Amino acid sequence: LHANQFTGAIPQSLGDLGLLEFLRLGENNFVRHSSTFELSFLTSLTRCRKLRALGVEQNLLNGFLPVSIGNLSTSLVKLSLGGNGIIGTIPGETGNLSSLLLLSLSATHLTGSIPTTITRLQKLQRLNLSGNSLQGSIPTEFCRLPKLETLLLGRNQFFGPVPACLGNVSSLRYLYLGSNNLSSSIPESLWNLKDLLEFDMSSNSLSGDLPSGLGSLRVAIRIDLSVNRFSGNISTAIGGIQSLVYLSLAHNSLQGSIPETFRSLISLVTLDLSHNNLSGVIPKSLEALSHLRDFNISFNELSGEIPSGGPFKNFASQSFASNEALCGLTQFGVPQCHAVYRSGTTKRVLIISILSVISLTVIAMTVLFVLIRCRKSKNVPTQKHMQPIVHQRITYREMFEATNGFEESNLIGSGSFGSVYKGVMSDGMVVAIKVFKLHTEKALRSFETECEVLRNIRHRNITKVITSCSNLDFRALILEYMPNGSLEDLLYSHDHYLDIKKRLDIMIDVACAIDYLHHEYGLGGSVSTSSDVYSFGIMLMETFTKTKPTDKMFAGGMTLRLWVKESLPNGISKVVDMALLRQEGENLTRDEQCLTSIMELALECTKESTEE
Repeated sequence: LHANQFTGAIPQSLGDLGLLEFLRLGENNFVRHSSTFELSFLTSLTRCRKLRALGVEQNLLNGFLPVSIGNLSTSLVKLSLGGNGIIGTIPGETGNLSSLLLLSLSATHLTGSIPTTITRLQKLQRLNLSGNSLQGSIPTEFCRLPKLETLLLGRNQFFGPVPACLGNVSSLRYLYLGSNNLSSSIPESLWNLKDLLEFDMSSNSLSGDLPSGLGSLRVAIRIDLSVNRFSGNISTAIGGIQSLVYLSLAHNSLQGSIPETFRSLISLVTLDLSHNNLSGVIPKSLEALSHLRDFNISFNELSGEIPSGGPFKNFASQSFASNEALCGLTQFGVPQCHAVYRSGTTKRVLIISILSVISLTVIAMTVLFVLIRCRKSKNVPTQKHMQPIVHQRITYREMFEATNGFEESNLIGSGSFGSVYKGVMSDGMVVAIKVFKLHTEKALRSFETECEVLRNIRHRNITKVITSCSNLDFRALILEYMPNGSLEDLLYSHDHYLDIKKRLDIMIDVACAIDYLHHEYGLGGSVSTSSDVYSFGIMLMETFTKTKPTDKMFAGGMTLRLWVKESLPNGISKVVDMALLRQEGENLTRDEQCLTSIMELALECTKESTEE
């Protein structure tokens, strides 16, 4: 009965189902029975002696957990009650559920400390108590759970040191203790957790030198130690974690330079070293990190030239703001780099150097002139970034022939401002030709705007403009042809399947391109259905619902945006592409939460006010 729109109290009569093994009531609108302040349905379910899995997460249940929770079936392996309004403390009787593999009480309003009886859950593999108001120190009883793989205690009010004995729980894969009030330093024993995949100690009051033992986490994919009080240098050993995808050491007091060994972090997507006291230069070797998308070294004391190759081509000025003396390309928001003469150089040497350069320049120009005269038919290669872009000239006749007279069979797509055709030029080059509808004033303005914006852009997520054609009766852009088709082709084709990650990667690339073109968005102006950010929001909705905004179902005032909005927060499964919800159990809940967040972002993008 998961993910419906059930309301009211959970029937006590469910307890009469003596053979019931699995009960999933999550993502509905169930409330507590009005006759009691306890979640009495749990008491009624104690009669279901074969119950193995109980999921009531993401409802409107408020009230106390009854002590009878400890009388649930001894066969119970999964208990998920998170995302409700549960108050009070965790009953010590929970420790009676000796067969539990998963216990989730996240995102509720639980207070008090964690009962020591938790140590009785010797089979427990996953424990999620994040997003509550639990207090006290982290119990050392966790260290006696030999099969514990996932320990999520983030966003609570725990204080004191991190228990050193956690380093003895060799089964740990995911350790999240972020957003608490933990102090002292990270115990050296934690570096014994050789199989740890995700390690989050962010937003605490941890101090001392940044541990060199981090490099021992050889299979980690995510490390977050941001917003603490760490000092000292960044350990070069971190560069040995080649599986690392996410690394954040931001908002600490780290010193020294960025290690050259970071060039070996070949899987890295996010690197945040902002708000520290780092000095020296940005290693040029970081250009080799081909997967790097999110890079932030702002608010440090770095100097020297910012690398411009590899992933750095796509980074904006925000990544480098407020540093000591960085220089580089204008897109980075820093001064251009210039050669600086040493103060001890004499005027005589300077004059001789200048005269020598002038003489060599004159000789070079003379030789170049002779070569041009002798070899008119050949082009002299120009160095990239040293000369302005020279666009190829293509006539209307050439475009007409390339598209067989703009034949409909060559039509790739069309919009309110024009149509796009596939064309094959006389030299065999395949192009996409965007022909604008000149009978609309907006299309004419769109052509002029696109020419101005696209003529010199350099971004891997934006189609390259080859040239343009413009006269009184015809306006067109000639673009690089994308042979793999469009997102629409992939999304609606029966031959392709795009999972959540692939769709998310595509939309992140689109967002990066929009950010590159419109980094000033939000500073002013008005939103319309033709603005890129609004359109991005609609595109997000279509990509994950697999429903076009022009679908026939949207009539009588119903729109794609309104349809999605009405599904939140508990009915996301009713609107998203069902192919995305193939998982079961906790994986399904995780996917649904992810999709809900994406749709919430899409709704934000399509708000009428830019200030929102």
